[in-house]
Amino acid sequence: MSSGVALFQRAESLYANNDINGAFDYYQKSIKKILKDEIVTAKLPALVPPDFPQETLGAVWRNFLGFFRDPTMNFTEQSAPEAYKLLNSFRPASSRSHPRLEKTTRGKVLLKGMQVTAGLTLGIMAWDKKDRATAAKRYKEAIDLAATHPPFNVLPSNPENFERWVYGDLQETKINLGILVENDTVNAQLLGANAPGRRGVADLPLPTARVDKTGEVTEENSAMFATDACANCGKRDVKLLRCSSCKQVPYCGVDCQRADWKSHRASGCVKKNN
Repeated sequence: MSSGVALFQRAESLYANNDINGAFDYYQKSIKKILKDEIVTAKLPALVPPDFPQETLGAVWRNFLGFFRDPTMNFTEQSAPEAYKLLNSFRPASSRSHPRLEKTTRGKVLLKGMQVTAGLTLGIMAWDKKDRATAAKRYKEAIDLAATHPPFNVLPSNPENFERWVYGDLQETKINLGILVENDTVNAQLLGANAPGRRGVADLPLPTARVDKTGEVTEENSAMFATDACANCGKRDVKLLRCSSCKQVPYCGVDCQRADWKSHRASGCVKKNN
């Protein structure tokens, strides 16, 4: 049976010959082979650029994700369900375990990096479907997980290739999430008190510019919101705290919740006894 490296090389050859479907299939075979039978931290027997993972698994994973990120290739949950299942099994909030990656310190780093980049990929796919709320959630999951491994956020003086690649991906994640929050903030200003929370859709009183993740600007007349607004200061974010009593009203922190308590209590919420 072919090794993970051999399957990877076969995928690369097929891609070079413009056999996109064949290459995509062999990238998946390579990932599954390494995860099942091989040393997950083994490195490619070749020199690679500094921002290209040196570990074979990381290299194959990087190229595999590229097929989902390019909308012109049309690899989606519907068109490639098995491949999507593999991708989604590495979503940061997934309950799926990967025991062979969890056995060693380096394996755990690879797992965390694969999860972070899976989160970005799933966010991009949701954005392409104009599902802003899911895109923002996936980006936030990736950013929160990456924060638990410092080299993904601040590169050391001599970083590993894999860390350098994940770091670059993470910067794009932060930019994309920032654009979503900025778009919501602008739209909320147009709507005023009528601005909805996360997943809410509203018709805009005036057409507004929508900045895409590619930098392309388009005009829109309605918008799905990816964020909630703090009931006290109005700041919008993907994941806000909720009042522990009513479970409804969002706040960006304890200070804002305390500052708004008199008004919130007057609206009918009763504070629980501790």
